Amino acid sequence: MKNEEIVLIGVILLILLILYFVTARGPAKKITITNPDGSEVSVSVEIANSTATRMKGLMGRKSLGGDEGMLFVFDRPSIYSFWMVNTTIPLDGVFIAENGTVVDIIEMAPCGWNITDCPHYIPKAPAKYVLEVNRGFCAEHGIQTGKSRVIQ
Repeated sequence: MKNEEIVLIGVILLILLILYFVTARGPAKKITITNPDGSEVSVSVEIANSTATRMKGLMGRKSLGGDEGMLFVFDRPSIYSFWMVNTTIPLDGVFIAENGTVVDIIEMAPCGWNITDCPHYIPKAPAKYVLEVNRGFCAEHGIQTGKSRVIQ
């Protein structure tokens, strides 16, 4: 194979990888969060359960509906760090244990492409799921750390 052919194949593979990443979308689902006062709130979520959908997250989105979010699903519980590169929507990050209990809620600020000043958001406890919703959603709906649960 000639060097030009190897470079061409490499460029084609890179373009295909970028297209896969840009178009990656997870399946949609509705989840319910129950609160200690007995109230419930439903959220329509896009599931991010593959490497591509988790890496992309809500990057590039301009808005998120009031009852919409993204649910990141991991293979096992751990301390997963999140950052908001190329994300323009201020969010609440709801970190959820394997049993559905909310273990932490972190307000996350967008940072565009500024990776040098983009903070990492690290929960206080291991989580298997992370729900991203509009900032203020948790306060508005009474979602509480250690008391609210996600049921599917």
